[in-house]
Amino acid sequence: DAEITLRLREALVPHLIKNRLIEVAKLEFDCVFAVAQMEYYGIHLDIQKWEALTQRVQREHQQALEQIYQYTGRPIAQLTLWGEEISTGMNLDSPRQVQDILYANGIQVDATSRHALMEYQAHPLVRGLLEYRRASKFLNSFLLPIPQMRNPVTQRLHAHYGQIGAPSGRMSCGSPNIQQIPRDYAFRECFCAPTGRTLVIADYSQIELRVAAEMARDRRMISAYQEGQDLHCLTASLVLGKPIEEISKQERQAAKAINFGLIYAMGAKGLQTYAQETYGVPMSLEQAELFRKRFFEAYTGIQEWHERIRKNPPRETRTLGGRKNTYSGGKIGISGMYNTPVQGTAADIAKKALGMLAQCLPVDTKLIGMVHDEILLETPQEMGETMAKLLKSTMEEAGASYLKQVPVVADVSVSLNWAGK
Repeated sequence: DAEITLRLREALVPHLIKNRLIEVAKLEFDCVFAVAQMEYYGIHLDIQKWEALTQRVQREHQQALEQIYQYTGRPIAQLTLWGEEISTGMNLDSPRQVQDILYANGIQVDATSRHALMEYQAHPLVRGLLEYRRASKFLNSFLLPIPQMRNPVTQRLHAHYGQIGAPSGRMSCGSPNIQQIPRDYAFRECFCAPTGRTLVIADYSQIELRVAAEMARDRRMISAYQEGQDLHCLTASLVLGKPIEEISKQERQAAKAINFGLIYAMGAKGLQTYAQETYGVPMSLEQAELFRKRFFEAYTGIQEWHERIRKNPPRETRTLGGRKNTYSGGKIGISGMYNTPVQGTAADIAKKALGMLAQCLPVDTKLIGMVHDEILLETPQEMGETMAKLLKSTMEEAGASYLKQVPVVADVSVSLNWAGK
């Protein structure tokens, strides 16, 4: 009631003032309405396409097992005293047993992680193991459980969003975790608009790189963004010593790994792994070391920002919006002190946009999802282009309220399904 609200306000406001968090609190309070709308309205899932995808992945899972059995033999099945069938023998989810299987087939590995096995992916057994893991993850994490989470009345998925789900301020998501849905076209095309409606999807272009450029005051990055340059192509040009116009798609992919990895001071070995696992770009350790050296020679502002923090680790950091993170007891490494305020500022920008959208969207257009720097709307088909312009302008206005030197760009599209982005 009013008395309880007044007491809470009297208790909370002095703490917000003392910690200089009034603006952050307002941001979160404004965002509540958007989060409520996303949870209440939910997102539509084409269950027929989802079931077809499930059957396809189940076939791939079985095919992977058949390929593995060529090297291991089939597991032995027997009945228990209660009539249940159990399998005895190998456990493909046990790293130790997988390593034993590999050893038995002449593949000497120290670990069984995806990165460790990529070197041997030409071997049919390793390909089978990698495909088995991929299919198992898809089935167990998404394809089998998600249909059970559809609301029986609305037949939609009503995910729960943790508004402050991470120390950086990023949202979390669950039941189901929409934010972890694979980017594969086959998955995302299942999330669609019902008849007569369409999706409007927008995401921030390279938002964490833009935030890092502003926070580090890196002149070369800031200038590149102000001039509308492709930063990934620029980085590829700088580390490879080639003209921008000669940069290939593969080289640009490598530069994405370099940019997103090294703004947080990733080491050469980490960069090598990150490039392969995230972008599918093979990179030798020597190349990673050279690229890392040239990156920091090119972006001296980023290097100086890292050095300031490394030489004098702060007890607290702030996002550009004022969100506070305190550090004690060695719970976060130096890389976290780079990452947290950058990721947190990106989260603040997205939340600012959500809060603004909740106040300006027409009643027949709904917020239905948010994946870190991506926002999804559902609207009548005839309003798709109009809402696309509104979504883009709102997101960019939200970004401009935090970034004063680096322009913020939102890429927007109108599509009948999520894969259309």
